[in-house]
Amino acid sequence: MPNREREFTSFEAAKACGVFQTTLVGWVNRGRLKARFTPGGHRRILLSHLVEFMRKHDIPIPTDLAQRPKRILVVEDDPANQRLLVRILKALPNVEVQACSSGLEAMILIGKEAPDLLILDIYIPGINGLAVCKLLRSTPHTQPIKIIAVSGEMLSRKNEAFLREHADHFFRKPFDIAEIKAKSAALLSIDLSISAANSGR
Repeated sequence: MPNREREFTSFEAAKACGVFQTTLVGWVNRGRLKARFTPGGHRRILLSHLVEFMRKHDIPIPTDLAQRPKRILVVEDDPANQRLLVRILKALPNVEVQACSSGLEAMILIGKEAPDLLILDIYIPGINGLAVCKLLRSTPHTQPIKIIAVSGEMLSRKNEAFLREHADHFFRKPFDIAEIKAKSAALLSIDLSISAANSGR
């Protein structure tokens, strides 16, 4: 099982940003920086939220924070398609790829450690992809997750409209390998020229 995403105290986050702790607490209190509160009232900031905030406000990001691998979760119940997607995505530079085959498994994994990108088959056992999308977009902690939906089935107009609103992109099976790799890289802000250069060595 993956570890829960790293969290920072307000002191640690302030040090990473190069500001006083009181300044960082003010950012949290004004809603500029996302944080959760422990039962004891202490602030905890997720690594992904801290990095996102620093990028947004042009705060230099320490190397050990900026180089965190991007996390991708593939949710696909067809074993062959799952293997194909994992192989495609593992070719991207600096990524970690996990896979599962149901909506329930996906929600459990996301609860433990939110991915940066979700490749989501719509028609999966139990909780289907549409329900997963709705749940993720309804919670502040999971709203930043990028979602690429895939399906080999025809979608109703209602479901197509739903995906346009809740997913970042949709691919119909059989999908083009180069296209899904390029779209994944774009959503994760990954430079594919790095991958090409490394493969040519």
